[in-house]
Amino acid sequence: MTRLLGRPRALELLIGGQLVGAELAERYGLVNRALPAGELDTFVDSLARRMARFRPEVIAAIKATVNNVSQGIPQEAYAVENASLYSLFSEDLVELAHKQLAAGVQTREGERDLEGLIDRM
Repeated sequence: MTRLLGRPRALELLIGGQLVGAELAERYGLVNRALPAGELDTFVDSLARRMARFRPEVIAAIKATVNNVSQGIPQEAYAVENASLYSLFSEDLVELAHKQLAAGVQTREGERDLEGLIDRM
């Protein structure tokens, strides 16, 4: 997230723990595009049809090129992330995760009210 958003925005989102709406997510580059729900199926169908016109080897060449040109994430970054996150798995954190699951955090309704659900805990 830091490489995508920069340090200040990454910290705001990660430490602030707030969800962002579709428009802000699009502006920050977290999603490619934000569309009204009523336009989503038409857009996806049209995009899929255009993509399906390409031969598989053309798609593979485009993906290989984009992957090689874009900046990769250094292995050291994954090591730091893993060490930081795994060090936090304490008994109380596991207990909190169980409470959140019991409260429905993983359900559609829980995801829609994630901030409220977590604030109420």
